[in-house]
Amino acid sequence: MTAFRVDEDRAAANARRNTLSRFDPAQEYDWNPYPTYARYRDEDPVHWGLPHDPRLPGVWYLFRHSECWRLFRMGLEDPAPIGGMPSKLGWSFGEGAPAAAQDYFNMRQRFLTAQDPPEHSRVRGVISAYFTPKHMEMLRPRVEEMVSDLFDHIEKSGKRSFDFIEMLAYPLPLMVVSELMGVPLKDRDLVHELSARLGAGFDIAGNFDGVLIAADAARRFREYLGPVFDEHRRHRTNDIIGGMVEAATDDGPLDELDLYATVSILIQGGQSTTMALLGRGVRALLLQREQFERLVDNPDGLAVPATEELLRFTSPAQRPPPRWVYEDIEIGGQLIRRGEAIQPMVGSANRDPATFSDPEHLDLSRKPNPHLGFGGGVHRCVGSTLARLQGQIVFAELARRMPDIQLDPDFVPTYLERHAVRAINSLKLVRP
Repeated sequence: MTAFRVDEDRAAANARRNTLSRFDPAQEYDWNPYPTYARYRDEDPVHWGLPHDPRLPGVWYLFRHSECWRLFRMGLEDPAPIGGMPSKLGWSFGEGAPAAAQDYFNMRQRFLTAQDPPEHSRVRGVISAYFTPKHMEMLRPRVEEMVSDLFDHIEKSGKRSFDFIEMLAYPLPLMVVSELMGVPLKDRDLVHELSARLGAGFDIAGNFDGVLIAADAARRFREYLGPVFDEHRRHRTNDIIGGMVEAATDDGPLDELDLYATVSILIQGGQSTTMALLGRGVRALLLQREQFERLVDNPDGLAVPATEELLRFTSPAQRPPPRWVYEDIEIGGQLIRRGEAIQPMVGSANRDPATFSDPEHLDLSRKPNPHLGFGGGVHRCVGSTLARLQGQIVFAELARRMPDIQLDPDFVPTYLERHAVRAINSLKLVRP
């Protein structure tokens, strides 16, 4: 297969078929994207928009549920015509990027989101056993204990007004993923700082500023994780790092770069998206109060469907990494050719009225609920069961413990400086 580039003539032809002006993914962090999503979904659902990466001439954006779902299903074909590896098109993630960014791209090419089978299957096979529904149920009592302790701390503080993100939505995912991974308690704040900076690499917005931040985090992650891996080698542990270290032997399925890349991305992915679900989920419940009252009346019965509905409504990962087109495909009536990139906009797909009735409103008993909150296909989020577990426990416990909780009417939430993940980093609640 020879290398390929999308030339200027082809990019210009793609842009001419647009109905609307080229979509720009680089918006203000507190920008409400949903009205814009609705317009593109209605008028230009398969759209050649502006690139998030300055090396690309453009990206195909999919705004409807049907096309996003079809794209994910294409990734299951054998051989798949789309995937996460630009190397199959003859170029690397780091090509044309600054030298200081290469540490990030060297790590990113081993992320699960950037691999296709069999490479993807080789790595995912090692870690997937830790995220099965059965294993998550075994973890449930420990997560319930963590959530109960955090609520106890809120109540014992005696504060009438408190920041839900600071006191629960931020620390809980960090505590859970760190314990599951095998990160020492004393290191968790450092690990969160590094994971947040690593996540900046997914938020390229027309320049390499975020990638340079991520490259620094990649270097620091390697420096930090080396001794952690050595300690796990000396003392075998029943956690994800322990299992991965055991698999990274001379004849094992993983190598050293797999260790660094996979552990780093699991920590990064397990924190920000779950924080987004918890924070924006609680805000959505309290803004649509009648749905919260339903949860208060039946927390045990509605915890599971409520979490699914809030995953649909909030779409913590608004847009998973783009997919590269290895062979010409047709989607939504549009020919998309080899060498082009496609961005599924799951934040738009999850509010598509063609799939979800009254999508701008919560319905905690919505059924069916085929949301794409965790993506789909081979790259479906490996930690989906863990995020679900935390959502179910937190939403039910809030309803039981604080049935009269209110949003602070004078407080305007602030947003995490991420484009791919839509999360609030401060949310004031008031107890009567």
